[in-house]
Amino acid sequence: MVSWSALGRSFGINLLKNNATVLSKPQHVALSTSKVLSAGHGHKTFVLQPSRWQWHKFKDMFHFYAMLGLIPVGVIIFVTNVFIGPATLTPIPEGYTPKHWEYHRHPITRFIARYIHNNPQQDYEKFMHYIDEEAQKQKLRRLEKQIIKKMAERHDYKAYYYKPMVNKYLRVNKKTGDEMYDRVGDDYSE
Repeated sequence: MVSWSALGRSFGINLLKNNATVLSKPQHVALSTSKVLSAGHGHKTFVLQPSRWQWHKFKDMFHFYAMLGLIPVGVIIFVTNVFIGPATLTPIPEGYTPKHWEYHRHPITRFIARYIHNNPQQDYEKFMHYIDEEAQKQKLRRLEKQIIKKMAERHDYKAYYYKPMVNKYLRVNKKTGDEMYDRVGDDYSE
């Protein structure tokens, strides 16, 4: 795919230049050129010209990705429109609730609504959850401001985050220390 433009550059242009018809019998062809052939003698010039490498690379990549992407997508769209076609409107049977993708007319749009996009009801529920979370945060901020205001009014200290420790472990530790004291006494030496 990528080499098509290179082939067009190399021999396709020469085909356009040589529009001579092909003869059925071979002929003697004399080699003649408009330039004088000098076998390494004389002054030769090198014509400086800008590189066309970027342009050729762009064309090659454009052709490659056009073939890779546009042709398969075009075939899928063509086959979908010709063989499946748009949906027709029919009455809904009793007791059946249509799915959210069944409201779209074109099959490609139905496919995108079914497999790529979220259910609108699901999006609505997620948005409502987000609103509820933000409302809870506002309530907590408002309560914290009230607490700080009351502490400033009453000249309290900042201890509203204090968590009392569990006394069970304190009692066990004190009991163990008392038992050791009873056994060893004051005369403890190593």
